[in-house]
Amino acid sequence: MRPPILFAALVAACLAAPAQAQEPAEIAGKRSGPYLGVQPGMKDLAPGKSAVKSKGAIRFVTWVGFQMAGQGGRVFIQSTEPPEYTIVPGEPDEVVLELQNSRLHSSNDGRPLDTGWFPTAVRSVDAQRLKGNKVRVRIALREIVGYDLRQEGNYLFLDFRPPTTPIQPPALETPEAPTR
Repeated sequence: MRPPILFAALVAACLAAPAQAQEPAEIAGKRSGPYLGVQPGMKDLAPGKSAVKSKGAIRFVTWVGFQMAGQGGRVFIQSTEPPEYTIVPGEPDEVVLELQNSRLHSSNDGRPLDTGWFPTAVRSVDAQRLKGNKVRVRIALREIVGYDLRQEGNYLFLDFRPPTTPIQPPALETPEAPTR
């Protein structure tokens, strides 16, 4: 099971309650500890994914991930076999890929990734299953930047160029100090 990115919730929780009243597991939700997800070239299988195989001509997308690679960021898509894909039109500040003959292995594999806290060109990543055995991966960018797309085995890698404007992380609401 891939954990959601909880950095914003973690920061908000730390600001909202006194530090002595918070246990680390309460702040992070249900999971704390090391990252358990896919890291291409280092850890190619996520927990519970080792037995996932294609069904006939249908590939399964087993992971949609983000890495702080370079200054622009990297989005990667892992499937059970080398994916067949097309780049489809979208908004000017997004890259949209459609993977043919593919399904998400689980609904958890389609959870949105909020990457706005990282100082890269990538703002968010979203994967969804479409009718007709297709998966659409939409990558929203902070601004229009170039990228390199390459396929290596069962992975697609999109390496983005750095943004040209300074990165502003999302604003956090700061709680007001209690009045006495």
